[in-house]
Amino acid sequence: MKPLQTIWRELAQRRLLPVAIVLIAALVAIPVVLAKDADPVAPTPPAPAKDKAGSSDAFADPVVSLVTDADHKERRRVLGASKNPFQPGPSPEPTATPTPTSGVPPVGTVPEAPKTGSGTGGVGTPPLTPAPPAVEPPVAGAPDAPKHRYELYSLTVRFGSSEDSSLSKRNLPRLTALPSAEDPVLVYLGLEGDGKTAVFLVDAAVEPQGDGTCKPDPAVCETIHMRVGDTEFFDVKDETGNVTAQYQLDLLDIKRSTTASAAKASAARAKASKAGRRVLRTRKGATAPLRWRYDAKSGYVRKLSKRTFKAAAARMARAAMASAGAFDVQR
Repeated sequence: MKPLQTIWRELAQRRLLPVAIVLIAALVAIPVVLAKDADPVAPTPPAPAKDKAGSSDAFADPVVSLVTDADHKERRRVLGASKNPFQPGPSPEPTATPTPTSGVPPVGTVPEAPKTGSGTGGVGTPPLTPAPPAVEPPVAGAPDAPKHRYELYSLTVRFGSSEDSSLSKRNLPRLTALPSAEDPVLVYLGLEGDGKTAVFLVDAAVEPQGDGTCKPDPAVCETIHMRVGDTEFFDVKDETGNVTAQYQLDLLDIKRSTTASAAKASAARAKASKAGRRVLRTRKGATAPLRWRYDAKSGYVRKLSKRTFKAAAARMARAAMASAGAFDVQR
């Protein structure tokens, strides 16, 4: 009894005695309440349905009928084919695998797409993309396309009458006369030592104007000096000073390399136009040598010094006098 007294005393000291009494009463009352049988609930009768005449005596057939033991003996019909949910599905049909060939389809053909498998487990294979056409290798020994060869330090120019809407583009080797050797307006002598300035001999009846530089003086223009990108106009005048024609020259490019060998390049530099040489002799005459000399070793033209030029002029004068005296003697 001591343990019960101790518990009772502690509950009284902590003021939990009323709570303990309520819990003991609940433990006794719950089994008594559960032991009593609940009163059966009377089912609610269905409301009587009225017929077409409006009387409430006629009852309609129930929508849901109770299942009897006899109904379980008959197999109920369902829509569609019967299927056992636990039975595995049909296996997919085997797909036809393409026979491996050389690996690359013939040129111009498209490979057929493989057939996809049927069934629940079949996964379709995407169609193969057509292979790009094979590039045929170059035939051994076939001749290459001929390359156009330019003379070293030749010019690419546009030249023609200034009245034309479009000028013709052409390559200009050294000692070429423009527009022609029969009716020359200017002659391309070559490049100066800087490799950037082209020197043209100008006819005495021509008055140039444009981006070029006249030498020895703008009033007395014996040669015109032009660079890439320069444009020069040349007015051809008659004996009365009237302009009979006007030409335009555009310097586009200077060919500083050649595809020929060193020996051929040297020969091309030394080669001069025969027609151009005749134009030079006609232009300067027998007593007036050119102040520009061509160096075949470097490919450039250089201007003679005053002393060298005077000595060359004296030699040409003596030669001319000697030829004139010999002509008089023959007469």
